[in-house]
Amino acid sequence: MDSGDLLHPSGYDIFALSQKEKGLTALKADLYLDTYNLMRYDAFTPGEVDLSWGVAELKKMAKKAKFPILLANLQDRQTRKPVFQPYVIKEMGSIRVGLFGLLSDRFSGNLEPHERAAFQLSDPLEAAKQVVAELKKKRCKVIIAVAHMEEGEQKKLAENFREIYFVVSGHTRGLKRQPAEVRNAQILTAGTRGEYLGQMDFFLSEKPDETRILSNYQIIPLREHYPDHPQTARRVDRFKADSKPLYLAEGQDPTSEKDPWMQNRPYAYPISNYLGDQSCLSCHQPQHENWKKTGHARAYQTLIREKREADHTCLPCHTTGFGEISGFADVLENVQCESCHGPKRGHPDDGKKGAAVGKKQCLVCHNPAKSPNFDYASYLAKIRCPASQ
Repeated sequence: MDSGDLLHPSGYDIFALSQKEKGLTALKADLYLDTYNLMRYDAFTPGEVDLSWGVAELKKMAKKAKFPILLANLQDRQTRKPVFQPYVIKEMGSIRVGLFGLLSDRFSGNLEPHERAAFQLSDPLEAAKQVVAELKKKRCKVIIAVAHMEEGEQKKLAENFREIYFVVSGHTRGLKRQPAEVRNAQILTAGTRGEYLGQMDFFLSEKPDETRILSNYQIIPLREHYPDHPQTARRVDRFKADSKPLYLAEGQDPTSEKDPWMQNRPYAYPISNYLGDQSCLSCHQPQHENWKKTGHARAYQTLIREKREADHTCLPCHTTGFGEISGFADVLENVQCESCHGPKRGHPDDGKKGAAVGKKQCLVCHNPAKSPNFDYASYLAKIRCPASQ
């Protein structure tokens, strides 16, 4: 099961993307659907970022999926019926297991503006009340909610429905190695970005007066030592081939829309004037020699080695000025001087000293999601330049 924000992984809603970025994101969504089909997923509940594709586009994606998209509380305003399948029942030996999906109604604003008149996110607790009653009528012994909601909303769901034994948590950030127990339910949170797999093994202990679930939960880190499945590897290679022309076959048009990644950087520059590391060499040779020995000077080679040089979600942190005029689309591979110190056209004639570099700049890329082991002091020691004269 997956509890959402799968089909649009770059972290921005679809409204904010240029056509080129939207095309790349659509290719990646197709990749995820195809690989989930290969893995024979049982269910997926969309999150608010998935919803920003629009209901019509999500319906098209649902047709590609060989697993149900579950969402009990996205309703057609006229019919009051769910737009997507509200639940699915799985037979596990002699046990009937009911799965249903919910999305917090706080995310109604993520519907496309023209669709808000046709669809609504209803109260998830009201939707759960109806679905749980139906699943009980259909003799489901175990009921699982796949809930893309805030942590407090998930707890409220578990408190209100003693019939729910498990809540597969979406939207909640971070990793929780042990389930949170609320009334009869266990809330399971397995992190983000596909870095971990949560596995719950359970069996029923039935007595005349009660049914108990005995369970064991574990978090499995998905590390490099797991070999690639041949079919999945071929599908990933196809994605790389399809996406590469969209960024690497043409330079960035100065009149085109700006890359939204740049707009979201805390120190984004309104005008792009990147010169490249060679322009620093005449005055800063010791610093340049030091830089060449660091991982920053080989950052783009890392993507080539991993065959991810066309992945637009990786390029911003492995190149300089990605998507900007005189940025990566021209010549600036790797994390060069201007990645941290800012674009330097006009320097040194303008008489301005370079801005001081601190932890804030590092955290743009070395954040918990992308660099979970980042330690500012130890990482700084590896890349610190000698002082300029």
